[in-house]
Amino acid sequence: MHWKVRRDFLARADIFSGVGGRDLRALAKSCTLSSYAPGDVLCHQGERGVAAFLIVSGRVQVENVMPGGRSLVLARLGQGEMVGELSIIDGAERVATVRAINEVDVLVLAQWGFKALIKRRPSIAAAMLPVVVARFRDTAKDLRERDSEAKAAREASYH
Repeated sequence: MHWKVRRDFLARADIFSGVGGRDLRALAKSCTLSSYAPGDVLCHQGERGVAAFLIVSGRVQVENVMPGGRSLVLARLGQGEMVGELSIIDGAERVATVRAINEVDVLVLAQWGFKALIKRRPSIAAAMLPVVVARFRDTAKDLRERDSEAKAAREASYH
């Protein structure tokens, strides 16, 4: 896949929406294309995050193994959606497993390549930061709302 096609896919990903032309080109040139068969695992819950995956075609399932071994499907993602993008920033353990539902092609952005790139082009990180912060705020808001709903349900059951 030509770097221009990779650039166009990256430009549509929320996390890179604020990244400009030359920076986007550099990101595109640092990505590789990988393919997965149905049932293949792109990344495992608990492993160190070393890459982000932008879905070019196909669908993946995001699963979380709960205490006791039960698997919970958190999301199903398709073309243009990205998974693991925060791992290229901090390299923390994966919080979920990502599994191919059908034939899947993804752009892979490796952490070491990404970190080297943002050292040369800090404007990439600066453009990504507002998106990361907005996601954090949305997550915090969702958690507050769920906590409030749970509290109201507990109070209602006591009356």
